[in-house]
Amino acid sequence: MAKTYLSYDLKLEGDIKSQGDIEIDGAVKGQVSAKSVNVLGSGYVDGSVSSDSLAVEGKVDGSVNTNDLSIAATGQMKADVVYQSIATTKGAKVEGTLKTK
Repeated sequence: MAKTYLSYDLKLEGDIKSQGDIEIDGAVKGQVSAKSVNVLGSGYVDGSVSSDSLAVEGKVDGSVNTNDLSIAATGQMKADVVYQSIATTKGAKVEGTLKTK
């Protein structure tokens, strides 16, 4: 599967669904569903994320359902999160509920 990249200057309102990987460096308002989602440093998701793996270097607000969650030192999450495994780096900011699968 090819990787989908959403550039830093892209602002999208709507839902995104992919069977592959998505890298978000812009802003998405809506639902994001993919095998792997990477919210890059200037990336922002306002809505929901559903994936096998989620890496957050930017910002996520809303709800998350993932198996493998990784939050970098620059990552910020205000979300209700359902996950199987989680890794955070010192400096990561998480606000909301965390529930294991």
